[in-house]
Amino acid sequence: MSNYSLQSYKGMATRHTCPNCGDRHSFAYYVDGQDTPLHPSVGRCNHESSCGYHYTPKQYFHDHPECRTVNGFSFDRQRVEQKSKQSVQPTATGYIPQDYVERSQSVHSNFFYFLSMLLTAYYGSKAKEVLNRLLEEYRLGAARDGAVIFWQIDRNDKVRTGKVMQYNPEDGHRIKGGQTSAVNWIHSILKKQRVLPEEWQLSQCLFGEHLLSSNPDKVVVLVESEKSAVIGSAIFPGYVWLATGGKSQMKEEKLRVLSGRTVLLFPDADGYTEWKQRAGSMNFCKVIVSDLIEKNATPKQKAAHIDIADWIVFQIRESKIMCTANHLVEAERILQRMIEKNPILQKLIDDFDLVPVGASPIGKDEANPP
Repeated sequence: MSNYSLQSYKGMATRHTCPNCGDRHSFAYYVDGQDTPLHPSVGRCNHESSCGYHYTPKQYFHDHPECRTVNGFSFDRQRVEQKSKQSVQPTATGYIPQDYVERSQSVHSNFFYFLSMLLTAYYGSKAKEVLNRLLEEYRLGAARDGAVIFWQIDRNDKVRTGKVMQYNPEDGHRIKGGQTSAVNWIHSILKKQRVLPEEWQLSQCLFGEHLLSSNPDKVVVLVESEKSAVIGSAIFPGYVWLATGGKSQMKEEKLRVLSGRTVLLFPDADGYTEWKQRAGSMNFCKVIVSDLIEKNATPKQKAAHIDIADWIVFQIRESKIMCTANHLVEAERILQRMIEKNPILQKLIDDFDLVPVGASPIGKDEANPP
């Protein structure tokens, strides 16, 4: 029996396409002593927070006992290449039945417990009203171990998948280290349970995307993490808060759903440059990248890679939340001035028949829930 270990990094040739998130240079195979991969699905994605895919040899042999042969511990390249050539037909996007969302919807997650404490400190007795809105709008679920389920539901109200994550109920941070740090996916669980067929194909969408249709005139705020979207919506409900699911998930096929919208981007502390570059190609919507964290975060906060949720929590505890409210309004004003001065942006508005969206009156009575 061969021993398998993750392939050592020796340049981009040793990083491959992740079978879960589709990133072409983030996946490390499990290889044997001759550096031969076991199977293209067996390995670990480097994007631990946004993807979290990790399929071990032990799991593979458990799922495929027929491969436990004399040669079953090495990857037959010719056979896989022949198989890939035969299966050239594209598969349809897979969906998960809505009843899984309905059955999972619950306040009994560690993340929701933290959210409840945060909003009770901010809104007082009115927090329950806000919490109920967040639960219903984002359809937050809970697993038996207290992990939260962030469902990805597209603009047609179809369920793509659910992202299962564990949070510390006291400080709201991801639990990292040990088995609980891993991100799990509902579609992966259902596949292993054989509820979904093996050929079921994942196509991710933005977290909160289903809220776009019911809020056609609101400005969209796009953030990296699902947690940031929920907390942002709790404090600043005048916007539609969506999440990409990670810094590397700013993909055009995901973002096209924002065509014709006014969009404010709030990257994490380590994502400002990348998102600013990406925004330059988002010519299908009006977009501006916030430099709130880039300009105001301390070196310690930047080193910790804080996100807009961390910043909002910090501002609440320091009684400075109006600073963030003013920044949101000012970002919209800057975008409007850019449109007025730049004929290219104005042409974009004319071509798409866009209607400028005014700033929501956040901050005037911010302690009152939506």
